[in-house]
Amino acid sequence: MYSLSNTMFAPVACTGIAAAILAAVVARAVLSYQRSFIATIGASLKQSFVLTNPRAMFLWSIALTVVSGSAAFAAAGPVACVVAIIASLTGPWLIARRIAERRRKQFVYQLPDALLALGAALRAGSTLTRGLELMASRQPAPLCQEFSIVLAEQRIGRPLAESLDDLRRRVGAPELDLMNTAMNVSRRVGGNLADTLESLARTLQEKAHVEGKIDALTSMGRAQGWVVGLLPIFIGLVLYQQQPERMSLLFTQWYGWIVLVIIAGMMALAAWLIRKIVRIDV
Repeated sequence: MYSLSNTMFAPVACTGIAAAILAAVVARAVLSYQRSFIATIGASLKQSFVLTNPRAMFLWSIALTVVSGSAAFAAAGPVACVVAIIASLTGPWLIARRIAERRRKQFVYQLPDALLALGAALRAGSTLTRGLELMASRQPAPLCQEFSIVLAEQRIGRPLAESLDDLRRRVGAPELDLMNTAMNVSRRVGGNLADTLESLARTLQEKAHVEGKIDALTSMGRAQGWVVGLLPIFIGLVLYQQQPERMSLLFTQWYGWIVLVIIAGMMALAAWLIRKIVRIDV
């Protein structure tokens, strides 16, 4: 009796220990992901002046991951569950990156007009600091927000060159390198900064004009990329409605999982190639 009870207790104890270890690993992974989520996405949204609570976003992301993963597992099996979990976890990062990229494009679009206004203010006799104050007060967001930070840092004693370098890192626009260089050279060795800024503004306007033409010419390629990416998914859904027993083998058998992995890899490769073709830097 004693040996039999010990024999029955051993698997239960091993299972309990394994479950405890697994729970500890999962808890540590969730805490690590939470810290990374709050630090990275919170900082990105804060730099984009998006007022939100990153902790609340993390909780919503976890809830969405659990719901979407459970629904996908119930509907299509473990492969769909893994895909849904990956999509739910990467969604907030992609949204934060999209917000930052959209804000950067708005800043670059507003920069030529702001440089022309700054050059006009310098021609009228204003100092560089006064011209930057006019930019921060009269230009629309996000440009006025970023230059307000530069002026606030300058008021507390930080050198203008360092504030402009931080502006370049925050926004991530290479167009600011030319503006920073022009201002730094003008402050150190002198020169007509107004003419330099106006010439830079015209150059940026021409660059934006060329980029607009390129976007128009490559729009068909981007549309074809979306069609190529979504067409297999649409065809798969249609076939699943017509032949659910045969299509379910893709999600329930090992060879079906291999086929799905191959399809996903080929689609990712096609999307990457199309992106490389239609993305042209000026």
